[in-house]
Amino acid sequence: MAQNQGDREERKLDFTPEGEVRGYIGLDQARVQAMEYARDNTEFYGPEYAGATFFRELIGATESDDHYDIRLSFRVSGQPQGRPGIEQFIFDKTGELRFRQLLEEPGTHQPPRTSGSPKRGLPMLLAIGVILAAGAAWVWFSNGIPTQPPPPPPTIDISMASSITKWEWLEDAVEAFNATSASDSKFQINGKSVQVEVLLEKDPLTGKLRHWNSPTQVFATLRGEIEPTILSPAATTWILKLNKEWSDLYGRDITSNSQPPSLLSTPVVIAMWESRAEALGCWPDAGPECTRKSIRDLAVSPDGWGMLGHPEWGIFHFGYAYVGESDVGTQTAVLLCMMGSQKTVLDVGDVESDNGCGRAIADVEEVIVHRGTSSPLILQAMRSGGSAFLDAVTTYEKNVIGFNWADPDNQQEPLVSVYPQDGTVVADHTFAVMDRAPWVTEEQVKAAELFKEFLFSPEQQELLLGYGLRPFDVSVTLGPPIDGANGANPSAKLVKLDSPKVLVIDRVVEVWKEVKKPANVVLVFDKSGSMQEEKIVQARSGAIKFVDEMDPKDWLFWLPFENQIFPGARGLKSEIGEQLQNEIRSTTARGGTALYDAIAHGYQVLRERRESQGDAARYGIVVLSDGKDESSETTLAKLDAMLRPTEGDPGGIQSHIIGIGEDADDLVLTKIARFTDGGRYWKVTDPATTEAVYRPISKYW
Repeated sequence: MAQNQGDREERKLDFTPEGEVRGYIGLDQARVQAMEYARDNTEFYGPEYAGATFFRELIGATESDDHYDIRLSFRVSGQPQGRPGIEQFIFDKTGELRFRQLLEEPGTHQPPRTSGSPKRGLPMLLAIGVILAAGAAWVWFSNGIPTQPPPPPPTIDISMASSITKWEWLEDAVEAFNATSASDSKFQINGKSVQVEVLLEKDPLTGKLRHWNSPTQVFATLRGEIEPTILSPAATTWILKLNKEWSDLYGRDITSNSQPPSLLSTPVVIAMWESRAEALGCWPDAGPECTRKSIRDLAVSPDGWGMLGHPEWGIFHFGYAYVGESDVGTQTAVLLCMMGSQKTVLDVGDVESDNGCGRAIADVEEVIVHRGTSSPLILQAMRSGGSAFLDAVTTYEKNVIGFNWADPDNQQEPLVSVYPQDGTVVADHTFAVMDRAPWVTEEQVKAAELFKEFLFSPEQQELLLGYGLRPFDVSVTLGPPIDGANGANPSAKLVKLDSPKVLVIDRVVEVWKEVKKPANVVLVFDKSGSMQEEKIVQARSGAIKFVDEMDPKDWLFWLPFENQIFPGARGLKSEIGEQLQNEIRSTTARGGTALYDAIAHGYQVLRERRESQGDAARYGIVVLSDGKDESSETTLAKLDAMLRPTEGDPGGIQSHIIGIGEDADDLVLTKIARFTDGGRYWKVTDPATTEAVYRPISKYW
């Protein structure tokens, strides 16, 4: 039993940095699985078809919210005459086959039979397993005649959208609850079982299903894209924001409980290499000098780590996720504002760019070398770049545990959690029932309360530990993997600070945008002949979206290329934004591909700007191309030497490379992206998703 639990813990802590739910398949995979399953399970057709080989063809494939419906035609090989048979496969989104049946049998096939074998037709309906969440079993035959299945037992269906941090625990808890409610009257209402559906969002780039972050589940509810019975963002603040926005639209709150109960807790920590945390007096136990103020002092010191006796480490390099897009990134800015204001309770008037709040954020911004849409993505860059690239990142304690658990043999030293003694925010993951939403019935509200009771049971609360999460029930003793071996301190003193009001947080986001480092970004754009038609249309749309997302104080340079380079508009977005977008719209496709020369030119321009501006700005190249280099004077080796960061300048110019179409040279483009620390290759197989790639790239600056 102990070994099984260990196996489960290892699986539960294996999460993707992008937050995608592992194990979900797409429609293409469902088609392949249907073909493979039909090929490997021919006993389905009955004993009279034993030994026959079949020719199959895909004739239909559709997708619903929960299932894939795949239809195949088949005939016995060597017998081309007559009507083919048709069979249907239903897969759920995890790839599990829920149902298989014969819709039409072949018209003229006489199967090979051994002497004395019975002569009878292929059964018209065969079912396997259990279909639908209600668990109704299909009847195979009654006296040799197929019958309709009995009606499924009545259920009360509810749905839940949840933030990604706890997705592993929630998936298992929902599965356990649905099974329990189907058989245990304690978790039923008037004899009806309660069945919970976990709502997922589709990643616009990959098409994969994933759990939500806090902002997206709130805004999807406001826009009517989902109609959840329950919302569970990382912080109560998001429920307050939802209530405010809903009230502004419809004149009343969407939930009657403005302080919903908390399912669990996971503190916002500063993930830091163990040696750095020890030098700060923050590990293994956080001393009184372990504060955000000491980290700010380190950030502004011209001596960097030399002020703590380690000049060999250079200046302090910090990273956190994009404020306003990420829960952790937003809370980081709020905590810096509190520290600078010397207040634990903020009002809107406390948040200005030119007071203590704004200056504290600006000071830490000076040492920012990496940003992104989520802290797990930054941790991924931290692993590859090491301590020369980043010293510390703000994230959740759970993510530090997962970092150390995932690949302990391929990191230079352990990453540990720093718990600032001047305060931090603890994500509480609320359980909020949308009891005033027009789509939620009184019966569903009662069903949601039963589900809440199940999640708060001692058994479910104890299971949180296996996922690196702290139970809300403080009576549960903390233990592995929340331990020193995985970079967490279960006995750490957590100085909890409450999140401010919604308007205050909105104002913090505004001030952060005012004081954050401006960006200098070159848009290198392939306009060669192979980019014609849909590719160039979607690529132009994506580049325009990128410009929209950048701040007015950011400096941009449009650099399209084919056989040669065509330098375009350059300057502050506030001054040339409209001209730049017009140039993008008028870009046409023709000519060859001087990819390396274009990237080298963009780099030289940024290097010159960096020589004059230094670390007062951040620098990046965004490249879009669909093919191989054909006509550059610059070689790949020269480009590598040019872009590769030096030991004394690890966070210089960051590159993001977009490969569009099947012809893109993935291997070479991936290499170019990795020439710079924090760089990334973005593969686009469907040109229609190009815009969805450009937007998150903009959040790296």
